[in-house]
Amino acid sequence: MIKIKSAVKFITSLTVISFIVSCASSNLKKAESQFQANMMKHGHNSNKMDHDQHKNHSNVFGKRENAVTQLGENGHYKITLFCNESPIPLGRIHDWTVHIETQDGKPVENAKVFVFGGMPMHNHEFSTIPKVKEYLGNGDYRVEGIKFNMIGHWEMRFNIKRGRMKDRVIFKIHM
Repeated sequence: MIKIKSAVKFITSLTVISFIVSCASSNLKKAESQFQANMMKHGHNSNKMDHDQHKNHSNVFGKRENAVTQLGENGHYKITLFCNESPIPLGRIHDWTVHIETQDGKPVENAKVFVFGGMPMHNHEFSTIPKVKEYLGNGDYRVEGIKFNMIGHWEMRFNIKRGRMKDRVIFKIHM
């Protein structure tokens, strides 16, 4: 009789444990599929981006011919951004160039340009303090101190002011 009660308790325990493992496995699979769907939505085809994929994503902003242009939120300036290296370096400090012009294509000379950014999904800023250190002429400004220390979704935000004209733009960057 004691052996039967022990056997019943043991089987009941195994059933409970099996149920818990099954639920945990189901939740894990559900979370994994949601993660995969989110990654696909943002242009990734796996949950691990290798070096070649980094090169392909980072060439979007590499060199002037691959530059990306956006109109500022207030519509005053067109801002073009490109990395001075291709592919975009990962894990080391490097420079970018931002070109600013009016809507009719005239270069914006000697504006005050402020750079901010980071990883919004991780809720942190750059590990460095990027700054526009030099006006290069013809509407081009050198942005120094950019460092992407991990693969993921980054943003570079620019606030531009010249006289009374203010504008801002956000560039989204996949690393």
